[in-house]
Order: sequence, then structure tokens, then C-alpha cells
Amino acid sequence: MAVAGSHRSLPINFGTPGLVGLALSYAAPIVSLLGSFLTSFTETEKEMVSVERALQYMDIPQEEQGGCLNLNPDWPNQGVIDFQNVTLKYMPSLPPAICNLSFTIAGGTQVGIIGRTGAGKSSVLNALFRLTPICSGSILVDGTDIRNIPVRELRTHLAIVPQSPFLFDGSLRENLDPLKMSDDLKIWDALEKCHVKEEVEVAGGLDILVKEGGISFSVGQRQLLCLARALLKSSKVLCLDECTANVDIQTASLLHTTISSECKGITVITIAHRISTVLSMDNILILDHGNLAEQGNPQVLLKDDSSLFSSFVKASSM
Repeated sequence: MAVAGSHRSLPINFGTPGLVGLALSYAAPIVSLLGSFLTSFTETEKEMVSVERALQYMDIPQEEQGGCLNLNPDWPNQGVIDFQNVTLKYMPSLPPAICNLSFTIAGGTQVGIIGRTGAGKSSVLNALFRLTPICSGSILVDGTDIRNIPVRELRTHLAIVPQSPFLFDGSLRENLDPLKMSDDLKIWDALEKCHVKEEVEVAGGLDILVKEGGISFSVGQRQLLCLARALLKSSKVLCLDECTANVDIQTASLLHTTISSECKGITVITIAHRISTVLSMDNILILDHGNLAEQGNPQVLLKDDSSLFSSFVKASSM
């Protein structure tokens, strides 16, 4: 513009040094302003992903509550679990994760479920907690078909320690006893049983603020805290979904010892990651592609060289 104005073809002469300097001083910030504009536009586009995700969640069908059966507060009082020809598919186009599965778990026994990856171990718990509706068959707990029980009521009466422990943002007391049904003495007793009382005392007691996800504790400590929360629930059925998969051997031994000593009379279903964790259990179920391949007492199966469990133990010790 200064060059064009120097030929006096425009009504304003841009060739004067003052105007050229003024134009350059205004042009210099334009680059940074354009950069800021592009940054803001990019951030806005990224934040719109959150809106898209919220809209996707809104389109997800709500979970069917189902069932209208009123349960006794002490249900289940025996902890007998009976799978009768249960078939489960996660999608109609996929092969069944559980195929015509039938077994019975006696009340007050400790049962381990083992198998290779994709054998359907976690699907058993998904069916029991009605996280995924079964295609056919029935599941009975103390003789009551769980399809006749409202979902929230069913899950309230069962306890579970997940594979990935999770703690919510709030005090440790609220994490261990969210419904405020236990006093501090009972909570401390559960922490002592789970061998995590000293760590909690050092951290500041039950009123300490737990960060979201429980990142203020190690993975092993979070797993022990989740076990304490399950024990405080005082349920007759306790499910452990590979809770020792992400912890060290010492913490796994503590978990195993606590479960063996404090869960007497409780039906314990363990999705086993380590073969050593099921050797002392009352019974084991070996799944293969959603089918029950073998079941029985682990010590009896271990003595049988032709058993599938015996081959698993030999393979794990190599």
C-alpha cells in the first residue's frame, strides 16, 4: 500500500513515513491475534466432543428395572446360587459368551472360576448382577429367580470387589459406608481385618479426603479398602472379580488370608487370575468358551493327571 500510494494513484498518500510506521505497528499484533483466534476455535471444537458424548449417553436406553418381588431384609440367608441352562450374548450378532451353562454353588462355600481369556468368567458375574440380560435359562439365589427381583434391590443384597478398585471423591468414611449403616468401631474393625488399619491411621483417619479414583492410595491399598467396604455390607454372597490381578504377591496373600478367615459361612465366588488362589477353595469351575469344562474340589482334581485343572497347574508352574 505504501508503494501504491507513492505513485499518487490513491486519494491518501501511504508513502509518508508516519503512515507506513503506523501501519506496521498495527500489523504486527495481527499475527498473534490470528494465532489466538485459531487456538480458541480449536479448543471450542474440542469441547464440542463433550457435548456429543453427552448426547450419546442420552440416547442409550435405560436399564430395565424389572421385577416386583419384595425381599426380606436378610435375603439371601443361605447364599445358594443355581445357574440353570443360562445363555448370554452381549450382542445378537456375536457368539454367546455363556452357552447353556448349568451349575450349583452351595451356600457358605468358596468357589473359584478359572479359564483362559474369553472363557466367560466375568460373564458369570455380569449375568448374576444382571448387568447384561441373559438370552435363556434362569438364575436362582436361595431358590428365588433374580428376574423377579428389581435390579437395584438385587445388587443391594450382593457384594462385589471389582478387578479395578475405585474410590469416590469424599471422605474415607463415606467411601466405606455410603449408606451410613455402620458405626466407626465396626468400620475400624473391618479395616483391621483387611490389614489396612495402620495405613489409614497414618493417613489421618476416617475423615481424610479421598481424591477421585482413590489416587491417594496405592492399588493394593484401594483393593483392601474395597474388600473392607464389601465386608461392611454383610452380604451372604461375595463376588471377587480377579481382585488380585493388579496387586503384588504380598497384597494378594493378605487378600486371600482375609477372605479365608473372615468370610466363613459366606458364599464367595472368585474369578481367579492366579491358580494359587483357588487351591484351598472348596470347589472350582473351569470354563471354556462359555461352557463348563470341569468342576470339583481342586485338591482332588490336582491328583488326577488327566484333569484339565492339573494341566493348568503344570502350565502355570513352568
